[in-house]
Amino acid sequence: MIQPSVLPIYRDILLISVFTTLIYFLYYSVNAYYLMKHRSNPVVDEKSHTGDVTVLIPVYEEKVDVFQKVIENVRLERTKFVVVGDSSNEPYRSIVEKSGGFFVQLKERRGKRIAISEGMKYVDSEFVLFVDSDTTIPEGTVKRMLAHFKDDVGGVGANVAIRKSDSGSSYSAEFLERTREVILKAMSAKGGSVMVIDGKCAMYRTSLVKPLLLSDKFRNHTVAGKVAMMGDDQQLTSHIIKQGYKATKCFDLTVETEPPESFKQFTKQSIRWARSSYYYFLKNLVDGTAVKAGAFYTFEAMSTFLLPILTLGLGLVRFYFDIHIFATIAGNGLDTLVDSIMTLTILTKSRAFIHPLLTALSIPGPLIFGSAVVTNVRGERLRTLAFGGIALLIIFFTSIYGFLTCWKQSSWLTR
Repeated sequence: MIQPSVLPIYRDILLISVFTTLIYFLYYSVNAYYLMKHRSNPVVDEKSHTGDVTVLIPVYEEKVDVFQKVIENVRLERTKFVVVGDSSNEPYRSIVEKSGGFFVQLKERRGKRIAISEGMKYVDSEFVLFVDSDTTIPEGTVKRMLAHFKDDVGGVGANVAIRKSDSGSSYSAEFLERTREVILKAMSAKGGSVMVIDGKCAMYRTSLVKPLLLSDKFRNHTVAGKVAMMGDDQQLTSHIIKQGYKATKCFDLTVETEPPESFKQFTKQSIRWARSSYYYFLKNLVDGTAVKAGAFYTFEAMSTFLLPILTLGLGLVRFYFDIHIFATIAGNGLDTLVDSIMTLTILTKSRAFIHPLLTALSIPGPLIFGSAVVTNVRGERLRTLAFGGIALLIIFFTSIYGFLTCWKQSSWLTR
C-alpha cells in the first residue's frame, strides 16, 4: 500500500521544483539584463608605456607553427618576455631568442604550475602577463589590459575565442566560451569580480601573485592528500580576491587559442575544468572568499554550480516516486486498490496545477539567455549553435561527474 506520507513528500518535491525553476529564470534573466548594462572598456592611452610588464609563457611540446605565431605577436608588444620550456628545448629556444626573449629550460617535465613558478623568478616588473603557448594575442594587448588596473583591481583576463577547425568540437568549445562571456560580462557590469580569470591570457600585479607562485603551497598544491597540478587560474583568482582586490575581464580584447582536436578531448577537458571549478567553488564558500567578493558573485557562483546538481537530484527523486507509486498500484489487491487510485488522483491534480507553472517559468529564461549568447557568437552562427547543443549536453553530465569526483584532481601528467 502507498503510505500516506508519500503525499506531502511528493508535494514538497513539486514545490522545490517550482523554486528551482524560479531560480533558473532569475539566473538567466539577470545575466541577460546585466549583459545589456555592460559598457565598453576603458579608453586606452596610446602614449602609455609597457615597460612595467613581463610576459611569461610556459611551453611543452607545442605545435611549432602555432608557437612561432604566439612569439611573433608577443614580440610586437615591445616588452620583456620569458619562456619556460617544460622539458622542451629546441626549436622553442631558437624561436624565443631570435625574437629577443629569454628562454629557461626545465630538464624534466614538471607541469605548468612549476613552469610558471620557475619563470616568476625572472620577473621583477610591476605586472606579469601569463600567456599560454597556443594563445595568440592581438597587437596592443598589454596596453589594453593595463588600462583596467585601477587601484582596486588585482588581475585582468582577456576574452577568449577558439580557432575554428574541421572538427565539430572546435565549434562546441567556441559556444561554451560565448556562454561564459555572457555570465562574466554580467558579473563585470555589476562592478564586482568574475569567478575566474582564464589562464590563457591573464595579467596580475606581480607583488600580489609572486609570493604565492614561489610558495610551496602553489608548487605542491594538494587535494585529498595528493599533489594536483590543475586549477592554477582558479587559485590565482581566489588569491587576489582574498587580498581585497577585484578580478576583472577585458572584453574588448579577444585572444585566440587552439581548439580541442575531438569530442573525446573536449569531454576530458570539461571533466578537468569541472573538477577544478567545483573544488574551488566549495573552497571559496567555506573560507569566505565568495562572501568577500560580494552578494552577486555568490549568487552567480551558487547558481552556476549548484543548479545542475539540484536539477538532476530532483529528477531522480521524482522518477523514484513515480516508479514506486505505479509499482504499488500494480501489486495491490482489491482492498487497497481504491486507496492507491485516490493517492494517484491527488498527485495528478497537484501536477495539473504546478506543471503549467513550471513550463511558464522554464521557457522565457533560456530564451533570453540564449538570445544573449547568440549575439556574442562571431561568424558561422548556425554551425556554432548546432554544435553548441552537443556542448551543453556534455557540460551537463561532466559537471555532475566533476562534482562527484572534485576531490580527484588531475596531475600534470594528464595535462
